Amino acid sequence: MIPFIIGRNKLTILIIAISIAVIFILTTLFCLYVPADRLDENSVEINIEEGDGLAIVAQKLNDAGLIRSRTLFIIYVKVSGWDNDLKAGRYVFSRSLSSSKIVSLIVEGRSESDDVIVAIPEGVNIWEIDKKLADLDYISEGEFASPYYSDEGYLFPDTYRLHNDQQLMTNDQRLVEELRIKMGENFQNKTGELFKNLSLEKQKEIIIVASILEKEAKTEEDMKLVAGIMYKRLDTGMLLQIDATVIYGACLKTYNLQPATYNLKNCDVTFQSPAKEIKIDGPHNTYIRKGLPLTPISNPGLKSIEAALNPTPSDYLYYLSTRDGSQLIYSKTPAEHAGNRKKYLGL
Repeated sequence: MIPFIIGRNKLTILIIAISIAVIFILTTLFCLYVPADRLDENSVEINIEEGDGLAIVAQKLNDAGLIRSRTLFIIYVKVSGWDNDLKAGRYVFSRSLSSSKIVSLIVEGRSESDDVIVAIPEGVNIWEIDKKLADLDYISEGEFASPYYSDEGYLFPDTYRLHNDQQLMTNDQRLVEELRIKMGENFQNKTGELFKNLSLEKQKEIIIVASILEKEAKTEEDMKLVAGIMYKRLDTGMLLQIDATVIYGACLKTYNLQPATYNLKNCDVTFQSPAKEIKIDGPHNTYIRKGLPLTPISNPGLKSIEAALNPTPSDYLYYLSTRDGSQLIYSKTPAEHAGNRKKYLGL
């Protein structure tokens, strides 16, 4: 009789143990795989700092109502072997995410990026880059142009992601330096193959021509035609007579007269008139001096650089842009060009 009772007690204990285990497993699965609030699509921002351990991370998530059980969360992470793999960062979690999904996002480091994204269009000059950065409140006006205006032409236009460890503040010199480095490296990467057989002097010539093409033409076809005209005029000793170079020279002259500080006023070339400046000699005045201007006048993209390397031969020696800038009109003789100026520009 006694052995039978003992046997029944063991069976009861076994059943109770199994029941507890099943309940624990189901509770664990429920806590880990069922969101704290499946119907709530609102997001919660959680900042995990460098050095935050598993217990601190679990407490932050628990306080935000993102997990059902702090204890089970810690056990799950430890059993999975991820307790040393939690990544710092600023995370935005939907309340409809399960605890297991939240863990995987933290382990993978899927935090929100605080990087600064800067898009630099093709053909902008150093002042236009500076103004863009200042308008975005990333720098004070003149902070980029002042130290780097001598790099004009070699700052490759592209979209750049700049690292930001802390909240970005105006006058943060790290951003200026990082952008300059990345633009310079990008230039080398993009032009290395194109320039590998060219001398440094020829490379500079190509960049100057390409920088002018960015201001004079829009389409690839027009860029190549204008490049052909420019080279022909250079070969025959004709003046280039390009307004864009004169305007740039006027900006640079004014800029260089200012004190070397980060408070220099940017030069807006769109508000410069060449009428007066074409009569004043200077290294960028292609109405007075033969040959190319002394330096590039913008930062060219690949399309203009390739056009400068592969000009289209033609019988044209002149071109002009219609008043709305939608079309380039080409001509072969001075008389034809004068007629086009009267027809399209009323001059």
